[in-house]
Amino acid sequence: MIRLTREFRFSLADSQSDLDRVGNSWSGWYSSNQIVPYLKFQLSVLGDVQSQTGYLCNVKLLDDIVRSYVQATIASGDVPETYESLLMRAAEHVRSNLLHGVSFSGMRLIVSPTLHYAIEQERSNMVSLTQQFEFSAAHRLHCEGFSEEKNREVFGKCNNPEGHGHNYVVELTVGQSLSSPEGQVICLADLESTVKRLVIDRLDHKHLNRDVQEFAALNPSVENIAIKIWEWLEPHVNQAKLQRVRVFETPKTWADYSGPSNP
Repeated sequence: MIRLTREFRFSLADSQSDLDRVGNSWSGWYSSNQIVPYLKFQLSVLGDVQSQTGYLCNVKLLDDIVRSYVQATIASGDVPETYESLLMRAAEHVRSNLLHGVSFSGMRLIVSPTLHYAIEQERSNMVSLTQQFEFSAAHRLHCEGFSEEKNREVFGKCNNPEGHGHNYVVELTVGQSLSSPEGQVICLADLESTVKRLVIDRLDHKHLNRDVQEFAALNPSVENIAIKIWEWLEPHVNQAKLQRVRVFETPKTWADYSGPSNP
């Protein structure tokens, strides 16, 4: 069984002529000089590879299915008011039009580099929202139970007595089962306000070992930071379920945490 993903880039501009239909599928379709949203759908499908072609399916056919939904939506003027609705209606259209032998695995709507929505086959009404935040902080990785030599061996430069800094990126995923496309996973303004109050204000431009009580005796590794952010937020994300906290210490190192009962 193979999982294949195809990205479809589009704008919510109204097509004015057949020339518009040529477009530039790499940057977005239809092209427009208007100030309009440029978005992305990522469609994932499952199936077996065809022995003759080596394809699961022709990705151009996936393009056609998604494009037909976007075309119909723009032509009708019935553009959904929320991203959740746009995604749920698109996923329903795709499920109804997929080719024989190919099954729907999931779909993501990329709104910006820091925000996306997703729906998966396993939980057909569960829509998730993923939003990124950032903060800058210093920390020192050090274990009191280790000798100075052992600390330097284990943590290297990260054991610098004065600490060192990172520009951290926090990626939160929250989800909710929506009974209709008109539903909303969570109010973004409420989520952002909660994260600012409980996470960003607590950590930003701080020396984590010295300024944050929770890390006075706990090593502020990226793993422990992810766990603490979960503990601070999980009781307060009341409108939806917190599904995952991902913390990037650098673009090459990050940690995921989904609560004590999940791997």
